[in-house]
Amino acid sequence: MLESIENLGLAFRLFESQGISAFVYEPGKTEIEKFDAGLRRDFFSNEDYGRIKNWIAKECSQIGNIYLLEDFLRLCMVVVPFFAQDGENADGNIKYFVASPFTFETSSPEDVKNLVREAGFTGEIEKPLYDYFMNLPQFGLNRDRFQSFLCSLFTSVFKGAEMHLIYHYFAKGNEFLYSGKDANEVDFERVAEVERRYMLENSMLEAVKNGDAQTAISAYKKIAQSGIKPRTPNALRNLKNFSIVLNSHLRKIMELQGVHPFYVDQVSRDFSIAIEQCTSSVQIFNLAAEMIKTYSRQTALHKVGKYSQSVRNAILYIDFHYADYISLQLIADQLHINASYLSAQFSKETGSTITAFINKTRIEHSLPLLKEKSRSIESIANTCGFDDMNYFARVFRKLQGMSPSQYRRSLDD
Repeated sequence: MLESIENLGLAFRLFESQGISAFVYEPGKTEIEKFDAGLRRDFFSNEDYGRIKNWIAKECSQIGNIYLLEDFLRLCMVVVPFFAQDGENADGNIKYFVASPFTFETSSPEDVKNLVREAGFTGEIEKPLYDYFMNLPQFGLNRDRFQSFLCSLFTSVFKGAEMHLIYHYFAKGNEFLYSGKDANEVDFERVAEVERRYMLENSMLEAVKNGDAQTAISAYKKIAQSGIKPRTPNALRNLKNFSIVLNSHLRKIMELQGVHPFYVDQVSRDFSIAIEQCTSSVQIFNLAAEMIKTYSRQTALHKVGKYSQSVRNAILYIDFHYADYISLQLIADQLHINASYLSAQFSKETGSTITAFINKTRIEHSLPLLKEKSRSIESIANTCGFDDMNYFARVFRKLQGMSPSQYRRSLDD
């Protein structure tokens, strides 16, 4: 319980130092339009500010909670309910500290234009709405640190009271923000958004299946910007959960392409660990791009689903033993297949001889090792199954169009 509204002075100063409007909202006394700096009044003719009043009173009135509200247009507000006990303010009515509106992202003009258009605003409304968002203040912390900041700040303001943060996200068409729709009415715009997201997911997974990492990453970025409703109040946890789902989808694509479970499990496990070790949204997004690149590369390298069982087994044997001595006869003996039959079938299905396929596999495994500048090229050649350094260099140049040393230097360009 707040002894005096003056105790909020620190909160006022901190938000106003970021250019964010902060005020005490008293139902019936304070202009409700201050919540969004007149956004609904100016741009949403169907929006009723009375609905905001009712929603705040119903959903944001638990003393001891800090409410962080964010909508599909990335507009944010902080609402903290309290009772004041001093003099004229000791009327027994609940009041609210409000800091609003602001955003977290630093958006370029092009980002804002795309955001406005994706939200469905075009024509005469597009330019003034664009101007509104370009002039919004931005808080200098990411969501995770901001939530910790809020809890620390208001624990201090309320003199050691334990504060809990509640996060609400409002999708387009939600009952609180920008809808003007009957509660039972089907929101076809929302339906279309979900359909578009699923289409992007399918496009991303198809690109990974084909080894096209760039197209897959482009689709992922569009999915990440599509305003997926958070599942928990913790922003970082939401991103981690989204990445876990992404990891599962990519693992399944890799498996369906016939990649051996050994490789699937290895990649999936490593990324599962990496996801939980992330401490910021930037790390999560960078890791997602790396996941897509790795799954695309590993799927292209190890997929065998389209081949017959004998050829599939031969490829898997090469994958597991590329660093050892292997030959057509050795593989045939291990698989209990006639060597001539295996050679003919392998060439027919893959378009490559077994010897050429072995060399290609060995060279592909040498590429990431060449990034390790402390290792000699001869050591890398031996690690990948080449006993003769000159032969390694010739095969490498034939497949990569440059020598191993030139490839290593190209990594610095």
